Order: sequence, then structure tokens, then C-alpha cells
Amino acid sequence: MDTSQNDNQVDLRRFAGQFPTGVAVITTADTDNKLHGLTMSAVTSLSLTPPLFLICLNNTSNTLTAIKQSGHFGINFLSSDQANICKIFASKADDKFGTVAHTFGPAGSPLIDGALAHGECLVQSTIGEGDHTIVVARLVHTEVRDVAPLVYHAGKLTALAEAVPA
Repeated sequence: MDTSQNDNQVDLRRFAGQFPTGVAVITTADTDNKLHGLTMSAVTSLSLTPPLFLICLNNTSNTLTAIKQSGHFGINFLSSDQANICKIFASKADDKFGTVAHTFGPAGSPLIDGALAHGECLVQSTIGEGDHTIVVARLVHTEVRDVAPLVYHAGKLTALAEAVPA
């Protein structure tokens, strides 16, 4: 076994974990209307005109397969009181939506109730790189609430401290 590759992965996770991020749950429904979702921090606003986001999913992800089938997904930025939802969608549980209240967006993506913000996206393109696929999608629907965000930093979930003016 090549331990240098494992060391590189540990170093990458430790390094990337120093960048505080919001917590997102990506959700979709496949062509059989089975709901899929996962917790991730690899969510990026890509373009204002047109409004594009990108997400990065492991090539073995069932959620990626469902997104490719359906052509749409939801981005749910979790609020500070939704750490339990983060953990549910980070798990390998079969029915992640069983105890999570949600509604459906115009394109059919499940959107998590109580989220800080959620948006629905239509897939524009996919790009395979390494062990992940980059999905570029057009944001077509949004809802935003005025609540505190859930934050991930150094392997821990937290809330923001007092905001400092930019």
C-alpha cells in the first residue's frame, strides 16, 4: 500500500478543513422519484450572469447518479439549528428524508424546511476530474431566511461568532 498517497489525503483534508465554510445539503429526486441527498462543503457560486453554481461529488455517489438522471438538484444552506440534518445527510442511511421536513421546488428537487437558504438548479454541464465530478448548474429558484448559518471548520460544526463589518 502506498502510504504517501494516504499521507497526501490526510494533509489535504487537514489543509482544506482550515477554510471555514457554510454547510450545504444537496438534494434531488431520481427518475423513479426516489429522494437522494448528501452533506457537502464543495459548493461555489460560479457566475452572476448567468447565475451558475458548481458542486463537486464523488464519482461513486448515488446522489451524483440521480442528479445526472434528473437534470436538477437543490442546494440547501443549513441554519445553525440544523446540525442534526447535517449529520443525517452525511450518513449512509437509506431514508435520509424520513425525519426531515421538506417541500419540492418547481423542478422537483426536495428543499429542506427551515434552511438558511435553498435554491434549485438545472444542470448545464458535468466535468470529470480525479475521483470527483464537477456539476455546473443554473440557479432557477431561491428562498432566503434571516437566520444564522451552520458553519464547518477544522472538522467541527459551529455557529458564527459576532459578525465583523466588512
